[in-house]
Amino acid sequence: MVALLALLALGSFWIVEVIRRNSVQQSESRKERTEPDYFVEGFNFVRLSQSGQTNYRVTGDKLIHYPQEDEFEITQPRIVGIDQEKTPMRIRADKAIVKQKVKTDANSRAEDQIHLYDNVEVDRTKTTVSESTNLRTKYLMLLPDSEKMSSDKEVQITLPRGKISALGMQANNATHTIELLKKVHMEFEPTPRHK
Repeated sequence: MVALLALLALGSFWIVEVIRRNSVQQSESRKERTEPDYFVEGFNFVRLSQSGQTNYRVTGDKLIHYPQEDEFEITQPRIVGIDQEKTPMRIRADKAIVKQKVKTDANSRAEDQIHLYDNVEVDRTKTTVSESTNLRTKYLMLLPDSEKMSSDKEVQITLPRGKISALGMQANNATHTIELLKKVHMEFEPTPRHK
């Protein structure tokens, strides 16, 4: 009888140990998981403003979600700002990585970051307060909630009457300001004289 009880106790201990090991292995495999958990092809995402109006739209050939980092990778992203109160803007690139609710420093609020890579192009249409603008670069980071963008790579800006190149820039679409950081070079056509 004692031998039977000892065998049952040993068997129970063994079952508990097997369950614990499987649980630890599953937990570790979830942490180590680097492959995507889902993808969507030919998607169209619309972001609404606080008032319920369409703020911007993101489309792409393919969206892949990576659970370990909780990041999205987009192939051939196209971002269109369609807020009626803001300057219309179209952005395209070969690839984008979307990081959700990132806090850049202790004083800032967490917001989404869109990192655009390779053949990045931004077109802003002409308005009553600004000329049409085309920006090209290899890398651009967007903060869509605060309407800011920045790059530490070479940027080329084309305006109707000239071109500007620089190494690095920071821009704010809400205030229509742009700061060029280094190696700024400008070429403009002369203003035509009136007779």
